[in-house]
Formats: sequence, structure tokens, C-alpha cells
Amino acid sequence: MPKVTGTYPHALDNETAHAKTDEALDDLLQAFEMPDAERNKEGNVITFKGVSQGVNTGGSIEITENALNVTIELPFSAIAFKGRVQKAIDKRIPPFLAE
Repeated sequence: MPKVTGTYPHALDNETAHAKTDEALDDLLQAFEMPDAERNKEGNVITFKGVSQGVNTGGSIEITENALNVTIELPFSAIAFKGRVQKAIDKRIPPFLAE
């Protein structure tokens, strides 16, 4: 599966980083029209999967001490949207990480 990835630095404490990541993921899933996506949180990793415009999509966000590592997995049928997905995460994740 093709992947779209991004690393977004932050200077937040752990608790705030987790809260802001939840908010950022909510916003990102709304942008992808996936409000009913299934989520799973284990430690510092949030995984999600759902259907966006008829396409099964999933991914993860890893929260580290100084960055969020975002990975979105696209099926081959959605490879044409890779650039659009990259722009969406680049636009929507960083504003939530500002102090």
C-alpha cells in the first residue's frame, strides 16, 4: 500500500500533546469525510481506519517527545490522491501543535 507520511515537531508536554493530537485527528478525519472512523489508542500511538469517499483508508499517529509522526495508508486505487492527502495533513496537523 502506498503511504503518505509527515513528521510535525512540537514543544508540548506529553498530556497536552495527546489532547492536541486527538483534536488534530478529529479535524483530519472530518476533512477526509471519515467522522465514523474506528480508532484505537495504545500508549503513544493512535491508529484509525475507515472509509473515505468509498475507499478504505487507515493510518496512525505516533506521539513522541518532540514530534508527531503521521502515516496514512492508501489503497493502490487511491494513489492519484496521494498529493492531496499530503497537503491535507501538512495543513491540518501543525496548527494544533502551536503553543
